[in-house]
Amino acid sequence: MTKRIALIGNPNCGKTTLFNRLTGLDQKTSNLPGTTVDSYQGKIKLNGEVVELIDLPGIYSLFTNSEYEHVVIRQLLAEGDQKIDGIIYILDASNLRRNLLLLSQVSELEIPATCVLTMNDTAARRQISVDYSKLSEEIGLNITPFNPRTDKNLSPIHNAISDLKVGLKLSFNAGFRERLSDFADGKIDRGISKETLLRYGSIDGVIQRAVSTKDKKKASNTLKIDRIVTHPIYGFFIFIFVMLALFQGVFTLAEKPMEWIENGFAFLRDQISTILPGGTMGNFVQNGLLSGLEGVVLFVPQIFILFFLIGILEDSGYMVRASFISDRIMRKLGLNGRSIIPLVGGFACAIPSIMATRTIRNKSERLITMLIVPLMSCSARLPVYILLISLIVPGNEFWGPLPAQTLLMTLAYFAGIFMAVIVAFGLKIFGKKGENSEFVLELPTYHPPRIQTVISQAWIKCKAFLNEAGKIIVIISMVLWALSSFGPEKAMQEAHLKATELSQQNNPDSTQIAQSLLLEASYAGHLGKWIEPAIAPLGYDWKTGIALISSFAAREVFVGTMSTLFQSNSDDEDVMGIRDKMQSQINPATGKPLYGIPYAVSLMLFYAFALQCVSTMAVLKKETHSWKWPILLFVGYGFIAYVSAWIAYNVLS
Repeated sequence: MTKRIALIGNPNCGKTTLFNRLTGLDQKTSNLPGTTVDSYQGKIKLNGEVVELIDLPGIYSLFTNSEYEHVVIRQLLAEGDQKIDGIIYILDASNLRRNLLLLSQVSELEIPATCVLTMNDTAARRQISVDYSKLSEEIGLNITPFNPRTDKNLSPIHNAISDLKVGLKLSFNAGFRERLSDFADGKIDRGISKETLLRYGSIDGVIQRAVSTKDKKKASNTLKIDRIVTHPIYGFFIFIFVMLALFQGVFTLAEKPMEWIENGFAFLRDQISTILPGGTMGNFVQNGLLSGLEGVVLFVPQIFILFFLIGILEDSGYMVRASFISDRIMRKLGLNGRSIIPLVGGFACAIPSIMATRTIRNKSERLITMLIVPLMSCSARLPVYILLISLIVPGNEFWGPLPAQTLLMTLAYFAGIFMAVIVAFGLKIFGKKGENSEFVLELPTYHPPRIQTVISQAWIKCKAFLNEAGKIIVIISMVLWALSSFGPEKAMQEAHLKATELSQQNNPDSTQIAQSLLLEASYAGHLGKWIEPAIAPLGYDWKTGIALISSFAAREVFVGTMSTLFQSNSDDEDVMGIRDKMQSQINPATGKPLYGIPYAVSLMLFYAFALQCVSTMAVLKKETHSWKWPILLFVGYGFIAYVSAWIAYNVLS
């Protein structure tokens, strides 16, 4: 049977870096049993035996009300296949007092363990000297000094894992395992403050005997930098600049790789068209299967780049400063400082941003953040906004000192932000009261990020997306293809006859007209006409209904769908041809433009609020392990979008 060894320690102690060094790329991510919290697992060979390493979330104590602490408790107390056979405890040499508190609690469980002492270089800079032999004697466990960032030789760690033992010298609480189990099951509350003081009393004695510190009046480089970076004024502007750079980085750096992916799939379609010319099978492979796969792979650059940049910020030490600076504002909305990165990333794409909420330890705060990320106007909404704004405002028009189109675009983005604030505040007030947020931060020293580790973690996130959410996206994309490609037999026959007649004419728009006829005759077209009475109060016709339905594959598909319906030769990037044809449409009932200001503003609000992205719903399902929240969000935001669009249309008509 494979031996299971857990890595345990405080946040920012080098635990995950050590895990990555030991396992390399032989890792997988999975949820801890019965939770939505991730753990990383990897296997190594040691003395001919396979050992499974588990990187548990970093915690400060076993007795707090965070979901992270509870899953660590459950893992440590597990039996059977989930039982922990040994522990590698990571101690930060520069902050031993706090680290030893958790060690003293874990020691009570009598699981064979060893200690790895990290951050020795940081301790040396702070003029902290640790007597390893004395410390080992005091805690009753072997200690191996090791720097996961720079030390190349892993043999000392392998030797330490081979020589695990039970250390009880910091243990003084009989029945600890039973009481910890009762706490995890909710049978007792967390009141242990007296016991914590007793533990610290014992720990202080260990520190006095094994650690010496020279007075150092001169501030370290980290403290000097933090005087600016965490300053209430300067720090805020630095934070805004870093967040804008992060957002722009995701948006800009992913542009070329996404273009290459699109070109690659276009090439595949061309090759398949020569192998499977025409017919249902060729159409399915090109526009059903390949479109679904493209819709999955196309997100990978954004996911990788977002998590790579977040990893750089985390590994360098800035991320906790960003959380610290934004926490005061976020807390008023029922969130905390760690929510800021996913929310900013949502302006690029909601999918990687929802995945980025894994850094939020508090369960309720993570859920609220996930629920409002889709209200951030992602890049997929941009083509829709451009088309609708160009419908109603000329490019050379100014409203005061600002270009009118720029102002409307800004208002469209702020509409989503405003609604996110309302939803978050409402969830905070009326939502289920969970545990109080414990936002404990340690400001680690600044140091160069370990690029190999950052790349490894970003790729793990990408694989998780491809393996889980990707399956759902492909299936739904194929369903949408079927709805758009098939329809009632009589209607499709008539459409095919008209399309054949058009193909015999020398009309440059014949292909687009034929596509429009076939789409109108399909089940998607019938569905668009079926929902027309429901969307008519918003100022939408059946063509807009079809575009709304097709937008569930991806919001930007709206422009391409309207292009097909209006027989325009424009592509998704050139909306002018579509705009001109839409502007020429007249409402027969009123004699006014069919697609005027009321229509455009109504539809912009609908797209700003509605959850029209199956990929986002798939990721929400994966992260919450339930279809409940995606469905509730789809219905709730759909209702908000409908009411807002109805008000806008009727006020402006």
